[in-house]
Amino acid sequence: MLHNGFVIGRRRFLAASAALPLAARSIARAEASPQGLRLTYKVASPPKLPPPLELSPGARLEVEFEGSGSGARCSLGLQVLLDGKPHLLPLAIWTEDPQAYWRMREALHVPALRGVVRGADGAWTLAVSGQDEFSARIMSSAAEEESSAEDRPWLSYRHQLSPGWAEGPLGDQPVELWRLPATGAAAAAQIEPAETSGKLGGWLARLGASGPISSHGVPGRSERGQEFVRHVAASDFEPFALRNYPRGTLGLPEIDTQFSGAADLEAYRSQSRVRLAGLLIVSVDCVANPHVVERLIPAPCVADPNALVRVMTIRGLSDPALDEAWLLARCGIDGQRAWYAISHFKASLAGSEFGREAWGYPTQDGAARALLGANRFTSSVMRRDQSLYRADGSYGGFSTGTSLNEMLVVTLRPKLGAGAEPRRGELLLQPWYYQGLRKPLNRQSLYASFSAPADNDAVNPWNRMGPVDAYWADIYDDADLQRLPAARAGEVTDIAPYYRDRCDGRLPWEPPPAGAQERASD
Repeated sequence: MLHNGFVIGRRRFLAASAALPLAARSIARAEASPQGLRLTYKVASPPKLPPPLELSPGARLEVEFEGSGSGARCSLGLQVLLDGKPHLLPLAIWTEDPQAYWRMREALHVPALRGVVRGADGAWTLAVSGQDEFSARIMSSAAEEESSAEDRPWLSYRHQLSPGWAEGPLGDQPVELWRLPATGAAAAAQIEPAETSGKLGGWLARLGASGPISSHGVPGRSERGQEFVRHVAASDFEPFALRNYPRGTLGLPEIDTQFSGAADLEAYRSQSRVRLAGLLIVSVDCVANPHVVERLIPAPCVADPNALVRVMTIRGLSDPALDEAWLLARCGIDGQRAWYAISHFKASLAGSEFGREAWGYPTQDGAARALLGANRFTSSVMRRDQSLYRADGSYGGFSTGTSLNEMLVVTLRPKLGAGAEPRRGELLLQPWYYQGLRKPLNRQSLYASFSAPADNDAVNPWNRMGPVDAYWADIYDDADLQRLPAARAGEVTDIAPYYRDRCDGRLPWEPPPAGAQERASD
């Protein structure tokens, strides 16, 4: 699901929802540290807020560090009013915990981003993609005094982008406003303003905030539930629908996705395609075990009787950020032949997961590799230092010109519905086209293998495939891949058996196993 893009502090996300009975009792695997840091800024350039919110008097921004180890996080929120009462609207939150990340985005619908947060001896740092993004250090603790740090409720908008972007970001999709209630005021220590440096994702400059006006040491936050507030008109919310997606992460780099204006929304609608250029594409089709494939494909899709699966590895010839791997299975839907997307790996994930939430791509962290030699090709897929798949073969002769191939790809995403966990899902059908210099395949040399023996209980579907027979391969050099707008093609009654794989075995709205927090904090 494409989510609103606002971020929430740990105290807000640690939520077991009354409306979502299986929602998080905790979204982190590590307990919050007893003392975090909250910085408050004046905002000189506040945004026009989505309804029904109003800006608090004085326009203030809060940055908060808390937690420890992989459970540490940095959150940024804007002080707002809802029905005249103070709340906090999250704008961004950074965490390195993958389970907390999925939970925040897909269960709590807050704008989680990948980042590493560390705190020690009064100093906190946020690093994104290996680069320092923001740091804060308490200058002195001599001026500490006990005060009340107001713990405001946090707000979250739930929405999904329309899979056919020509309809606009939202189309006719509903928008829901949810609240994570506060647990009351908490004792805190007011300290001297902290020394800070960094961009904080560009938010401070965008909102005209320079230098914190106050600093507090804050305690760890307790858990809380979510409550549905009201529906919001999609047309009123539209300028904010893309705000959680940094420029370019939807494959539409011309769009400024932060608080979009009329020109940005029109540019978004006018895009005819998502285009990736300068690629090496190695696509290998294999005959697999029909019993394995049938279990991976949700109805109303119908598995191909020949149990044909396709592994497509893509290499960015000049941009490694384009490297990715797909595991797909041939199926039929609505009278058309298509490929159901079982798994998708990328080595570097962005806020939008390159379509995971908009188009239902089953994206996870992983590594894909495709190489061409003088007359041979190889492709491989790895995750967490484990080899999952390998293929190779030879080709001969020369490409006779640019060749074009096409495929219909079926993806699955949860379906929003107030007051219930998203057991229902919808299938999306998206046309893909790829073209480039096609290498003539020597079919007799083709080899492909999934590394692990078949294991029906494996969390990762790559480890369930078992032996396969390589059937055909397409090798495209210097290629383009174009993806067109998607359309809804059907509904799935219960997404859990098919959606669990992409979340490493635990759905985002399920609580962690008993004792997981204690083990993580040991």
